[in-house]
Amino acid sequence: MLVHGVGLDLEMWGAVLGRLSADRLVVRYDLLGHGGTPDPSGDRTIEDFVAQLLDLVDDLGIGPPDLAGLSLGGMVALGAAARHPEAFRRLALLNTVFERAPAQVAAARDRLALTEAEGMAPVADLAIDRWFTADWQAANPDEADGVRERLLANDVDAYLKAYRVFVEGDPLMPEGAALVTAPTLAMTGELDPGSTPGMSRALAAALPAGQALVLPGLHHLPPIEAPDEFVGPLLHFLDEEQP
Repeated sequence: MLVHGVGLDLEMWGAVLGRLSADRLVVRYDLLGHGGTPDPSGDRTIEDFVAQLLDLVDDLGIGPPDLAGLSLGGMVALGAAARHPEAFRRLALLNTVFERAPAQVAAARDRLALTEAEGMAPVADLAIDRWFTADWQAANPDEADGVRERLLANDVDAYLKAYRVFVEGDPLMPEGAALVTAPTLAMTGELDPGSTPGMSRALAAALPAGQALVLPGLHHLPPIEAPDEFVGPLLHFLDEEQP
């Protein structure tokens, strides 16, 4: 099962879907208020996203699946595996924040305030420049434009609900990471400014069966930025024999 990042949708996995689904069933879905999934009324919490994921697993009858989430999706995946450790076989926490420093939280709150004041346009431009280098954008204009257009297409209220969850984090963490029993890969890009290599290493250390991997030269969206470099290590982790 694949869980996307905030402001994106299930299409963010498009470039890696072929290799992931070559010999396994892959389920990707839109988080609440994203893509084709409606935005329920009221405030949003991490528990809402966890409940959505668990309901989908139950409805499809596919448990216990492997679970991979990126950014907010990683926060959801970690929260689900901590609250329901028996529900998942393996866990991949991709470009996932963990134990952010006060300055990192403040920067995220600034982006939240900018979106509240000015809508999606400025935050979309900031995201593209944080997630991809200028050279990559020049070499991959269709991919960069697709991410920008997806961000701009968000309903602002729905986005803000999800982004507040991302900014404030899971109240169960960091202590709750010790509740996760599934073998877990914490993987991020070497140059990710928000979900840093240090966070992935700290996350792996906090997990009972965690390992960290840093992808050289990559940023916040490796499945889009460098699909082959991303999917190879993920498949290796999913397919390796458990001790």
